[in-house]
Amino acid sequence: MVPFPASSRCSGRIVPRVAQGVKAGDPVRFALWYSQAMKLGTSLRFIYPTGPQTYERFKEILAAMPPGGFIERPMGAFDTSEQARNVLEIAAAARAAGLNSLLFGDNHAIPSGYANCFAPVPTVARLMAVTGPMPIGMVLLAPFHQPIVLAEQIGTLAAFAEAPLIVVLANGGRAQTFTAFGIEMKSRARRLEELANVLRALLAGERVTFHGRYLTLDGVSVSPRPRAPVEIWLAGTVPAAAERAGSLGDGWLTGQNTPDDELVRQLDAYRGAAARAGRPYRAVLRRDIFVAESDAAAHAEVDRILAEGYRGTGKDELLVGSPGTVIGRLRHYRALGFEEVMVRHITGDHGKMLDSFALIGRHVMPAIRSL
Repeated sequence: MVPFPASSRCSGRIVPRVAQGVKAGDPVRFALWYSQAMKLGTSLRFIYPTGPQTYERFKEILAAMPPGGFIERPMGAFDTSEQARNVLEIAAAARAAGLNSLLFGDNHAIPSGYANCFAPVPTVARLMAVTGPMPIGMVLLAPFHQPIVLAEQIGTLAAFAEAPLIVVLANGGRAQTFTAFGIEMKSRARRLEELANVLRALLAGERVTFHGRYLTLDGVSVSPRPRAPVEIWLAGTVPAAAERAGSLGDGWLTGQNTPDDELVRQLDAYRGAAARAGRPYRAVLRRDIFVAESDAAAHAEVDRILAEGYRGTGKDELLVGSPGTVIGRLRHYRALGFEEVMVRHITGDHGKMLDSFALIGRHVMPAIRSL
């Protein structure tokens, strides 16, 4: 069952608060209202520091990168058990705030002396006990996943899921990871395309024969077949990747730092490719966020983080401010053509992050349903 935003608890079920004049008992009008309402999901941080040395090493790596490059900054607690508890609390806060979906990311071959990187499949399995009827999923670096194992993992997750699953396939861009797997980075786009095609067929219960450049299957089928719906999105930060998402995916997740003018060009490319392929259209804007009681309080926190170094981004591509300011920015993105936004909190302060989620639930979610 697909959950509806901003809910109250009643007998363990999600009871939606709907727009004025729309009754939940009228399924046609209710479905139409929900499909037109703007949606807001969250992507959780998945790389965490293991000590003070993490930030020092991060600064060294960031300083050595070419202009325009970025690296994921580990943020949050140092202790592994505290990191795990915080992930559960953040997922619970996202559900309580009425967000529409939750994603968990992917990375590999991160030295433990530098940072902890939580694997997405087991993490999502644990989080499902917290998120319940909220759609949940993972962003996977496609070149490093074997389709048979992945399809079986997704089918098993779906057996326990109370909501649709989202699988986002991304190319990956960290050279050290490709080296660790013995894979050439130039092969990543073709590997993603092959995985997307094979994975969709396996999840559909087909007996798959496929002879590609990197994947070979002869009469393979898997179990369990997903009990819950599974959507396959493709992530991409350039027009070619947006077109690929339109041709192969159920949705497109944009780049986090893409400026508005480029977003519009990529959105046009995505729409055109989806129309030509006869595929569903679901463009999801990726942005980082921090909401505080006032603009000044929000910017004070974010300015500190940007000054220390954060993924090579500036404020123009962030959602920062009071609830009213953030609602205004979401209204702007709605006008650009994005009906769904996936946000991740820029702060590593756990308490401030939970407070931000609470503000989103009280103010932002009710407001965006009418956008």
